[in-house]
Amino acid sequence: MKGEPLRGLGGSQAGVTRGAQLPDQPEGAEDRALSVQASVGNRSEGEGEAGSAADSPQSTAAPNGKDWPGPAQATEFQVKTPRVNCPEKVIICLDLSEEMSLPKLESFNGSKTNALNISQKMIEMFVRTKHKIDKCHEFALLVVNNDATWLSGFTSDPRELCSCLYDLETVVCKSFNLEGLFSLIQQKIELPVTENVQTIPPPYVIRTILVYSRPACQPQFSMTEQMKKMLQCPYFFFDVVYIHNGAEDKEEETSWKEMYTFFSNLDTKGTNYKYEVSVTGPAVELHNCMAKLLAHPLQRPFQTHAAYSLLEEEEPAEIEATV
Repeated sequence: MKGEPLRGLGGSQAGVTRGAQLPDQPEGAEDRALSVQASVGNRSEGEGEAGSAADSPQSTAAPNGKDWPGPAQATEFQVKTPRVNCPEKVIICLDLSEEMSLPKLESFNGSKTNALNISQKMIEMFVRTKHKIDKCHEFALLVVNNDATWLSGFTSDPRELCSCLYDLETVVCKSFNLEGLFSLIQQKIELPVTENVQTIPPPYVIRTILVYSRPACQPQFSMTEQMKKMLQCPYFFFDVVYIHNGAEDKEEETSWKEMYTFFSNLDTKGTNYKYEVSVTGPAVELHNCMAKLLAHPLQRPFQTHAAYSLLEEEEPAEIEATV
């Protein structure tokens, strides 16, 4: 089955396609050597689709009618990387805006809780589970209010990160400095480089997971050359869990959808995962989103092709990859 080409920031044709299989195999160090040998160059040509015009519009209208800045006009290209379970460097970015402290989410016992409380628990579960899958994974914690701040550098010890995860306070945020967030991340990382992106596995991949919850506002954002380099890199991923107020009224619904589309426009390769959850819904939805992010970014399918049903009567369409 041939897929549609991905959109990228670059102006040249590259030869990359992502296979539509979400692996469940362990990512243990003892399996890595065998996995590398079996997976190099083994990504199915043409499977998957992402970054089409319908899914990734190039500009986003803000609530005030102005266009929010986004990636430049993309040139179509395809991406092909080895489906290996190399170590991940995961940067958790936790929003500390005032909206995170509002008790609107429905907890498991029916009482109301806030998004910050649930986010802290789901992040701890994510980090500890990824560590059990592969102890070579590293994690860092970054908090975002009006600016971005590192709380914990890269560590392979979940306890070290989790010790910084709690006792955090939210603040009223007037803006979201996305450019500053990328700049701070860029200072702390080194993008992997290989001689052949299609056949040689990288030594590691870098993944940022942004847990974000605030009303739609125009981000402080200007696409710099360094940001383009990061977003174009086949070994850099920017996943988003967006907690919004969309279910409360029509105006809010319009606003959060525009903000969500803005995040989608940053995905120039079609390889990032993006989830939106209503702050008035059940807290379990947040846990479900974080669980879906456990898959290795080099081994997961395009998000539109992932299916999580185990029941035969809910069998997904042919283009979907069943987990």
